[in-house]
Amino acid sequence: MKTQDNNPGWYALKVFYSKAPQVQADFRKAGHDSYLAPLIASLLFVHCSEGELLDYKKHHDTALLYYTDPASGDRSKPGRIPDREMDIFRIATSLASTDPDAIYLGSDTEKLCKGDRVRVTDGVYKGAEGYVKRIRHARKVLVAIKGVAVVALSNIPPQYLEKI
Repeated sequence: MKTQDNNPGWYALKVFYSKAPQVQADFRKAGHDSYLAPLIASLLFVHCSEGELLDYKKHHDTALLYYTDPASGDRSKPGRIPDREMDIFRIATSLASTDPDAIYLGSDTEKLCKGDRVRVTDGVYKGAEGYVKRIRHARKVLVAIKGVAVVALSNIPPQYLEKI
């Protein structure tokens, strides 16, 4: 028997049929923080316990899917996102929503994660961490939530990148 984690944590949801605002409102009404990622209309993050997420899913099955943890291989269990990773992703996507050169690349895959891991040391993206990659002939920093999503940040001067 699988055990549920009753401690609150971040989980990623793919929400169907433009229902993200309603699902977000439901979680907020229940007292849970949530984040609807700019650039990615169907991607909603909620901060709740695993049990609360599974209960909501049971009653709203057609509205959403939760992302699983790709490392565990258990497709029946929601994948918990570390708080630090979520904080960095929120900062990056919020800032990227005002950057016309930022693009959403889809779900995170290994082919996007080749290259050096870097931290941005200055500028509007200061504190963001990700991978350097050339996309469309320009250097980008990819900020990812593993197995969920990747956002490409651009216009970061090389002197602001520190190899981790």
